[in-house]
Amino acid sequence: MADIQRQAIEHLLGRENTSVGTREALSISSPRVCKSFIVGTCPHDLFVGTKQNLGKCHKLHLEKYRLEYQSRVDRGDKFPEFEYEYYIHLRQFIEDLDNQIAVARKRLEHTPEEKVKIAEATRELDVADMRIALMTQELHDLVDKGDNQRALLHTIALNKEQTQRQKLFEDVRSVIDNVGQSSQQKLQVCEGCGAYLSRLDSDQRLAHHLMGKIHLGYVQMRKAYNRLALQYGQTKPSGLG
Repeated sequence: MADIQRQAIEHLLGRENTSVGTREALSISSPRVCKSFIVGTCPHDLFVGTKQNLGKCHKLHLEKYRLEYQSRVDRGDKFPEFEYEYYIHLRQFIEDLDNQIAVARKRLEHTPEEKVKIAEATRELDVADMRIALMTQELHDLVDKGDNQRALLHTIALNKEQTQRQKLFEDVRSVIDNVGQSSQQKLQVCEGCGAYLSRLDSDQRLAHHLMGKIHLGYVQMRKAYNRLALQYGQTKPSGLG
């Protein structure tokens, strides 16, 4: 019981402030205090208990300073240096996430061999379209000349060509939809967290992903980062080196 009480007090006041003979009296401005925890949500707290767990933050998370910050902000105090530190902290993780998403997208791109296969399939379709265009023009010429018998035969041949063209189109679409996707199960990259998703997933499975702790953690991080980037993306607050 004594250990539990001591841990609770340390969480509120800080271990350094409750230890006998401490060398440094902490304050809200101390570099040892996590400004991300005070201003918003420290990234290290977002993924606890998941495979994305970042481990414990190397700075102190003290509830008393979070409460002090909120109280002083409510009174009109400004802490741009704290917010900027939070922004820089978030930027590290957001840049890593953006790189992860870019790499994931790259892995899903078609290989040179796959691109050749697609080009060959679409080339046949282009030839068929040109042939149909010429036959259509010839049919118009026959009709204009009043050569109805040849126009009728030409119409039959044109209809047959259009039917073959439709089959060719379906084959090309099948190639484009499936080339390189058998091993990847028609994967796509989640723009929120960089995870691979299957286009074949059910709505329930997709909803489970979108409500997952990792996905929501990155969405929350991105939202906070975007808000701060509007203010600190180009300039530092005055007074910072």
